[in-house]
Amino acid sequence: MSIYRRCGSCGKKILQGNKCKCAKDRIKKYNNKVRYNKENIEYSKFYDSPYWKRMSKYIRIKYNGLCLYCLIKYKIETLADVVHHIIELKEDFSKRLEEDNLLTLCHGCHNKLHKNYTKNDKKELYKIKNIYEKEYL
Repeated sequence: MSIYRRCGSCGKKILQGNKCKCAKDRIKKYNNKVRYNKENIEYSKFYDSPYWKRMSKYIRIKYNGLCLYCLIKYKIETLADVVHHIIELKEDFSKRLEEDNLLTLCHGCHNKLHKNYTKNDKKELYKIKNIYEKEYL
């Protein structure tokens, strides 16, 4: 017996563990229009670099693979999927590998923050990071 699920975008029935064709198409369009366009190619190359891979692995280990936002703000232990730049690459590329500018987040918190990313959010993230470092490190 096979287990199926519905695609969240198109509603098509697909075999569990497989990606829907529409998701593959969405990823391909995103890569062409956003990730690898002329404006973002420098950032994409950076994220593929051994420097970033080494630093992001270090940050994940430092924060025990937990989403700091969920842990400090909501007292919930959630696995982190993303190493987030508090000051974004587009804002200041020179801070891309600074440990003070990096923290771990789950996808939910990362997406929520990026919807309306403000100076207050950045201040809050620095505060959350400091609280974690005082209480847990």
